[in-house]
Order: sequence, then structure tokens, then C-alpha cells
Amino acid sequence: MSDTPQRKLVLTGFMGTGKTTLGRLVAEKVGVPFIDLDDVIMQKVGLSIPEIFEKYGEAGFRAWESAVCAEVAADPRVMVVATGGGALLNLANQRLFDNDIIICLFSSPEIIYQRLKEQTGRPLLQVENPQERIAELLNQREPIYDRFKNKQYISYRMRHQTVEDQLNELRDSLIKWWQRDDRWRQGELRVQTPEGSYPINLAEGALKNLWEIIGVNVGEIGWIHVVASDSNVTPLYGEKVADEILQPWGRLIEIPAGEKYKNLETVNRLYDEFAENSLDRHGVVIALGGGVVGDTVGFAAATYMRGVKFVQIPTTLLAMVDSSVGGKVGVDIPQGKNLVGAFKQPDLVIIDPEVLKTLPPEEMSAGMAEVIKHGLIANPALLDEDMPLVEKIKAAVQVKIDIVQRDPYEQGERAHLNLGHTFAHAIEQVSGYAWRHGFAVGVGLVGAALLSQKLGYLDGDDVGFIENKVKSAGLPIRYQRLSPEALWEAMKLDKKWRGGRSHFVILKGIGNPAVVSDVPRETVLEILEMLRDD
Repeated sequence: MSDTPQRKLVLTGFMGTGKTTLGRLVAEKVGVPFIDLDDVIMQKVGLSIPEIFEKYGEAGFRAWESAVCAEVAADPRVMVVATGGGALLNLANQRLFDNDIIICLFSSPEIIYQRLKEQTGRPLLQVENPQERIAELLNQREPIYDRFKNKQYISYRMRHQTVEDQLNELRDSLIKWWQRDDRWRQGELRVQTPEGSYPINLAEGALKNLWEIIGVNVGEIGWIHVVASDSNVTPLYGEKVADEILQPWGRLIEIPAGEKYKNLETVNRLYDEFAENSLDRHGVVIALGGGVVGDTVGFAAATYMRGVKFVQIPTTLLAMVDSSVGGKVGVDIPQGKNLVGAFKQPDLVIIDPEVLKTLPPEEMSAGMAEVIKHGLIANPALLDEDMPLVEKIKAAVQVKIDIVQRDPYEQGERAHLNLGHTFAHAIEQVSGYAWRHGFAVGVGLVGAALLSQKLGYLDGDDVGFIENKVKSAGLPIRYQRLSPEALWEAMKLDKKWRGGRSHFVILKGIGNPAVVSDVPRETVLEILEMLRDD
């Protein structure tokens, strides 16, 4: 078969949903090996599944199951794998197959019972009322199985039409979705989180194929999709996405553009729109826009109904390489920037570099501030101005991924991502958010470099190098008409500060960030005066 996928197909789901039967048919048709995890376990232990349960208990069986999952996941061959019904309830087992295609098959309790009622090799169903037990277990497992369901066709048919004469049709559908899913994951990056993982689909033209990509990764086509965008992006992409690509399930919400609307009033408006559009826990909220849209809409998605599914589609370079990745969402209040927020990991991030063609030059420059920052803290190759843009985006995103995976809740290393941001946030706040975030970060990076020099970590050549990189990106390196005293007062609300003690991210060298504490007020004011150009 010419269109053989490059990743394993892993079939999961409750017992009796056809994983083994369909898995064998798919593997035979595609011409790849088939593995049933339960068969491998029985071969290794030398006992049947009921005997393993009897001798070692369910805990012992699950230990063998995890060991076999690890062995099969490490096998480099493309194959079809049928898991036991409980194998991927274990988060560690799920993560083993993160790079593969997982599809969940499911049926109604009544159909499952009819299939299994004559079988005696099902230890979990050895109870007085097995049909009731099936319904109970399905209900318990639903939140986890739900992560893997492809509800467009396969699961719907498996729920309602699981009869023998349709096996070939189901086989062909599975192959189709396997090939499609594999194709859209070719350029995928993946972020591991404490709760699981989520994909970043980075591909030119992705927005034109939004229907397929969301179906592949979120599996919720058929439910309400609220697309929230701002007044700048809506005429460019919002109407097309909601009205054409996601029709008839797309609903478009427009919010005002600009940092000054990144507030709780906008969040309340979003809540009203969610309710009016009948968004429920099965629906998906899509943030289509820059960092302000992603942060504001993400916070609303995190708190509406205690959290609904959330997709980030950044349309600015800054949002692509920074704010769309990592799960931090939030809004500003008068006292400071991002002081109200949450950690809300997206279910999917879609990055389409083609949308940057409509981005004004100043917004491209603003995004380059974060690219330069990522180069200064972790990957100096990003400071090469000749690196192609798509490669630069991917490398910058990878820097963010690596750091947030090691520190998902900002308890340590993740603070390095705030290089220059203590200065930048103060400039934004004191200016009444007249400054673009990226422009403020440009000045902030120079401020961090000057502070690093003042503390004895960088020399003048390093500072000059950083200033030149910032300036060559079209970014300012000085501010005007702002009071250093007012900027210092604004810095006191920086989230990195503790108990009134100052904390700044500095550089001990290019690619070597650190956090320093208790920097004297006089030292900071001296740096702020150096940055001033009135």
C-alpha cells in the first residue's frame, strides 16, 4: 500500500468495542504487524488474563501491562496496536504513545453486554449484574477515553452500527483516519504537561485545513465551536474560520482590539456570549488572534463551566513563539499586568506562518523581541538574522516548550522567560498601554543587559551586541516621556517579586540566564535613567 503511515495506530476503548477484530483487519489491509497487548502479556507471564488477576490481582496485571506498553511503544516499526480497555487510563502509558495515532472505539453498554455475555475470561465483569458494571465502568472511564475519540465518523458508527457486515467499512474508515491523522502530525511539536500533553501543529496552510486539524487533535466536530477574535483579526480570518471552515458549528465572537481591553469586563462579555451560543462542556473555544486574544479568551475558557476545551490559533509572531505555548492565561487589572489569571493548557495550538503575510511590519518587529529573548536565554542560533522565518519560529517555540515542560507552574526556571519583562511591563503600565508589548520588551532586553553589566556579568561588547540585535529588528532601545520613579513603583507589582524584595532576570552570558534578588532601588533607577531618551 503506497500511503503507509509513519506512526503506529493504537486502538483503545472499552472491552468488546472491536479493537482486536478491527485491528487485525486494518493491519492486514495496510501490510503492517498487529499486536494485541493482552496477548503479549499472557505470553510473557505464561498465564491467561483471568489467571493473572487471580494470582497477582489487578495491580499486578496493571504492572505487567505498563511494562508491555513501554516495550511496544519503543518498537520503531509501524504497526497496529490493540490495547486492553484499561491500558491508557494510566497517564504514564498514554505518554508512551504520544507520538503515535490513538483512536478510541466505543459502543453502548447494551451492545457491549450482548457481545461479552457468553465470555468467561473477563475478570472485571465477574459480578452479579455485568451490564450494570459495564455502564458504571464506561462512565468512570469516559473523561479519559474522551481524549482519544474521533467523533466525526468512526466513533459514531461504532456506537450505533457495530454489526459484522460493516467490518470492512469500519476498517477502511480507520485506515482513512490513520492516514489523515499521520499526515497532519508530520510537522507537529508536542508539549508534555502534568495533566498529559498537547500538540502544536506548525504548518503553512494549516488555517485552510482547520476542519481536519481540529478533528484530528480535538475530536469534537459536531459540537459548538466558539471562535473568539478581535476587531483587527475578524475581517481578515475570523469570519472565514467561523462561517466557512467550521460551518455549521462555528460561532464568531468579536472583542475590541488592544491591551486596554484585556480585562475582566471583556471576560464577562465572553461569558455572556458563551452562554448565548449554548456552549457546553463538549464545545470548543478557539482563540484566533494575538497574545491579548489568547490570554483573555484563554482565561474565559479556563473559568467558564470550570473549564472547556481550548484551542490557540495565534496570528502574530509574538503570540506564535511565546504566549500561545505554556498554558498561562490571564488579564490585567488597574494595579498591574496579568495579575488575574490561571494555568489553562490548550488542547491544541495551530501555527500557520502564512497568516504573517498580513501582519504589519511593526507587529513583526514586536514578535522578534520574543525571538531575540529566546535566543539570549537558550538558543543563540536564533540571533542569526539569516535563519529562515519558519525555522526561526520552530526553534523559538522549542525553547518555550523545553522550559515550560521542566517548570510548568513557574516555580523556578520558567522565570527566565521573563528576561526584560520587569522593565517592559512597567513601561506598558505607566504608559497606559500605549506601548506595544514587543516594543516594551525590546527596551526591557536592553535594560536587562545593562543591569547584567552593572552587576558584573556582561561586558560592554555583550551589551552592544544585544542593543544591535534589538535595534536591527526594528525595535526601540530607549523610552521617552516616562518617569523612572513611576516605572520603579510599577515594578513593585511584578509577579517575580516576593514580600517586596526585587527579583530581576539577568544574563551571566549569552545563553546563561539567572534570577538575582534584592537589587537596590538606586541601581534600578540608574539603569532606568540610562534607558531614558528624553
